[in-house]
Amino acid sequence: MSSTVLLVASAFGHSAKAQVMELEGITIYSANRTPTDASKVGSTVEVLTEKDLAKQSRTYLKDYLETLPGVNFSQFGPPGTQAGISIRGASGRYVKVLVDGMDLSDPSGVTTETAFEHLLVGDVSRIELVKGSQSTLYGGDAVAGVINIETKKATKPGFSQGGGVEYGAYNTFRGAYTAGYAANDGSNISVTAQGVDTDGFSAAAAGTEDDGYRNLTFSGRGEYYLTPSAKVFFSARTLDADLDIDGGFPFNDNADTVDVVQHAGRVGAEVSFLDGAFRNTVALQGMRNEREYFGSSAGSYVGERVKAEYQGVVTLNERLSLLGGVDWEKTTADSYSVNGQSADWTGYFAQLMIEPIDGLVLTGGGRLDSHSNFGDFKTHRLTGAYLFPGSSTKIRGSYGTGFRVPSLDELFGEFPLYPSYSEYGNPNLEPETSKTWDAGIDQGFLDGKVQLGATYFELDTDNLITTEYNPGTGKYKYTNIPGVTRRNGVELTSAVMIVPGVTVSASYTYVDTETASGARLNQVPKNNVVLGVDLVPMEKVALNVTAKGVTDTLGSGGVELDDYVLVSAKASYELLPGVEAYVRGENLLNEDYQTYVGYGTAGLSVYGGLKMPLPGN
Repeated sequence: MSSTVLLVASAFGHSAKAQVMELEGITIYSANRTPTDASKVGSTVEVLTEKDLAKQSRTYLKDYLETLPGVNFSQFGPPGTQAGISIRGASGRYVKVLVDGMDLSDPSGVTTETAFEHLLVGDVSRIELVKGSQSTLYGGDAVAGVINIETKKATKPGFSQGGGVEYGAYNTFRGAYTAGYAANDGSNISVTAQGVDTDGFSAAAAGTEDDGYRNLTFSGRGEYYLTPSAKVFFSARTLDADLDIDGGFPFNDNADTVDVVQHAGRVGAEVSFLDGAFRNTVALQGMRNEREYFGSSAGSYVGERVKAEYQGVVTLNERLSLLGGVDWEKTTADSYSVNGQSADWTGYFAQLMIEPIDGLVLTGGGRLDSHSNFGDFKTHRLTGAYLFPGSSTKIRGSYGTGFRVPSLDELFGEFPLYPSYSEYGNPNLEPETSKTWDAGIDQGFLDGKVQLGATYFELDTDNLITTEYNPGTGKYKYTNIPGVTRRNGVELTSAVMIVPGVTVSASYTYVDTETASGARLNQVPKNNVVLGVDLVPMEKVALNVTAKGVTDTLGSGGVELDDYVLVSAKASYELLPGVEAYVRGENLLNEDYQTYVGYGTAGLSVYGGLKMPLPGN
């Protein structure tokens, strides 16, 4: 369920001393933009590995993310419709998402954020979620955290391939195929083709017409070592999807459709000097996202991004390292609501990591961003982690500042089709600024058989951007709300090995939100509970049960959404080495619930699948 589960899994069966060594051996990549032992990371980090993903065999990335503490999703109906994330009460506009280093967020959207509804997991090998403001290392929009996704990499020398198929509820078919090659010097390449086709269900909760979804995604990555200390690399992905939606004013069951096409790529080089003590990385990436709407809200939306980046890491000794870099980015939106607007900015950042005494690791960093529309912004970040020597007790904390510039749609958006939204953009908007901090403790017992964690967090946003209705003009317009919007709460995690082959995990998150006017934020549950059980009752058989409970959520228009509990399960049997047949179910209690007011959700759903390696050399 989180890094806590990863820690307990690595500690099972080891002595207390060995357990500490295992903890120190777990590597976190995104918290400091350089590989760092988990014991030395002061930020709150959640990790999901390829083994974690295989336990549930779900379809979409969001299905796994919402099992993590503090993470919740709301969706406008069936698969493919817009899915909005909330991390510790902050929406997707405050979350930076990177897939193999590529930023896939769409500059032509109402806000610049990533479309989680289109991210499949057939090519994913690892997910890291770093919570709290990461603007110092990742720039604007990384206010609530960073989600770093790595796709599958060929590691075993020679040619390898594998795949899987699944069929189930709502006439849903899913398939994935991955092929890769690795050389003895570490050079490698891998490609994945994956897709899903489903009849779906009605996006309108009161509707009767199915709204289907089709997604075909190709992705690839590779590295080629010129010398043992120099390599070039690439990553790329392309998405072609179409979906049926319900829309209109008033909202109704209609025949609207959307076509989505996305292309993204990143190339670069990494060179090390001084026996690896000075590592340099340069990269260039580009992304183009096209959305075409047909029906009651017809229109086209094209967002583009070009980004160049450099990063250097100097390791002076085992206790002292310095990271620094510069990045430049330009985004463009050309759409029905925003006509050819663009923005660009340059950021300079640096961070020092020091271990003044055994077990205590401190980091401090700063960043200067220069934006074409809003001038200069300064952010900073401090973290601390202390692993008590000879124990499994770690205390940690982080503090950071951040900012979010208005999206191009928030600045210049127009929607002539509906008079009340004809001039909703506001070029006089100011950026939002924020402060975040958290503090927590991770504690192990019984030689690692029990792992507990607790974290308190706060996120304060000043100058919140929102829409306001002007009765005099009869129009909506974006505006800054003076004052501070507050989000705070606690996260509790646990993982227990009852007996070998039986592991139980649980997490609880409480989030309280309040705007400057005293109102609650929409789509933020106050209480989130996730329970998980992994069983290996006999050889070749594995079971997983996951339950998520959500209570006290305020929907749009001040409507209280019903509380709900979603239970999913998977049972698998290993037919041959590496060949697995499985059956899985979702919403096994057949809950009737909504995550957005008026939009439908899936009922009890059952799927069956087969995963296998394919012949290699």
